[in-house]
Amino acid sequence: MEVKVPAPTDDEDRRERFAARANSILAFIECSEQVRPKLREAIVEAMLWAQKQP
Repeated sequence: MEVKVPAPTDDEDRRERFAARANSILAFIECSEQVRPKLREAIVEAMLWAQKQP
């Protein structure tokens, strides 16, 4: 049986790439492990927002 995995949408692909970039940014920031996921998400959201600006 073959299982087909749906292709990621452009937004999902972009979000994954931005998350990788956010991880690189977070490598230079000292913060607690509880704050890190929220900060990563905020960075990704800021990058997505900036892409939509004229």
